[in-house]
Amino acid sequence: MTASDPHQIKITRHRYRVKPEYVAQNRQNLDEFIAALTAASVPGLSYRVFLEEDRQTFLHLVTSQDDPSAVITSLPSFKKFQSELLASDPVVKPDQVGMSLVATSGDSYR
Repeated sequence: MTASDPHQIKITRHRYRVKPEYVAQNRQNLDEFIAALTAASVPGLSYRVFLEEDRQTFLHLVTSQDDPSAVITSLPSFKKFQSELLASDPVVKPDQVGMSLVATSGDSYR
């Protein structure tokens, strides 16, 4: 697997919808988690979080050369984010979908 072959990049999408009153707390937990993940400096890992137009649905897009789950799940800030999210009783529970890159117009995934 090489970084120059975009078809070898592991891509995972996570999506869920929270209650309106939990949006701010979720964002704070995500800020803490992303700061810790950035500090961990995992080579080849990109973790992006988007908020959809309804302002309640979060979409996480994770791209990596290797499986980053061990690093991510070992972070205390991720454990806090995940446990508080599930305890908030999300409107739509988190789901996970693996994806493959078919085409790209830029270097974002290389």
